[in-house]
Amino acid sequence: MKRHSNPAAPEAGAIGIVQISDLHFRNSPGARNFVTHEPDTGLAAVLADAKQAITDAAVVVATGDLADTGEPGAYGRIGGVLDALPTPVYCLAGNHDRQDTLQACLPRPNVHLEPAVRVGNWLMLFLDTNAHGREAAADGTYHDRDDRVHAAAQPGLTPVEEARARAILMTTEADHVFVWLHQPPLRRTAPAVESYSELAVLMRDFPKIRAIGAGHLHGDLSGEFEQRPVYVCPSTFFSIDHVNRRFQGPGYRTYTLHPDGRIDSAVHTVPGEISDTMRDAALPVFLADLLAGRITGEELRALSDAEFEERFGEPRPMRRTR
Repeated sequence: MKRHSNPAAPEAGAIGIVQISDLHFRNSPGARNFVTHEPDTGLAAVLADAKQAITDAAVVVATGDLADTGEPGAYGRIGGVLDALPTPVYCLAGNHDRQDTLQACLPRPNVHLEPAVRVGNWLMLFLDTNAHGREAAADGTYHDRDDRVHAAAQPGLTPVEEARARAILMTTEADHVFVWLHQPPLRRTAPAVESYSELAVLMRDFPKIRAIGAGHLHGDLSGEFEQRPVYVCPSTFFSIDHVNRRFQGPGYRTYTLHPDGRIDSAVHTVPGEISDTMRDAALPVFLADLLAGRITGEELRALSDAEFEERFGEPRPMRRTR
């Protein structure tokens, strides 16, 4: 297991972390979906705004949906950008990523896919919570399902991932553990994550776990799960003001992890034209409901165009598929 120091920490033993999430890169640049800028442009704006924070941090954590459709070229381009950063980068998969492709195409000398890393007296534990989008093979390994993007909209752990996490937690000598995953276990957006889920039991069994950092929802959200704080990171592509249901510009999170287990965190939206333009755009109601768990992808696709417009008060912006 690797260890990293934090030479520019604001106090002795404190650890700086920069979190980025939901990059949604493709094989080649290009604007799409509901915004006019490219994912590349959003990430570049975030990295420029966070330049000093990244330089001062012990690690950068990228919490999934690195690639929009899991294309090999997307991971190649992301790896090149992140490898140039002055701070080690640790990545995990989101429901948009393809596990095998990510593992084959992303790693670089400065870009890592590891289950855990020790930083000072903290352990960073990286969990793959895409169990609902995976299926077991005959040899006991798990692989992506074709419907993984919608099937894994809520967090879950495969037996293999749970066993790996428990083995790490049972042997770590770190005083505190910070868990990183993609889909946040917030009950209002992930109602299936109950107190008996694998993730909930894991949290209760290991009191060293102090907090969870996640992505997936493209916005500044927070809450609690099993009496631990949950921090949600905005997207480097486009973020969302979930309270006012409007778009936001690209963003990121910073953390200070204190040696006594305290955590400070702040959300940052990059200033400038990208964010100003996006704030002028209202968020489609269906997208707000989809991200907030008020409707599933399957339910959305099952609606006829007329049913869609009746429910959301707006026409369907994309071609209907069954």
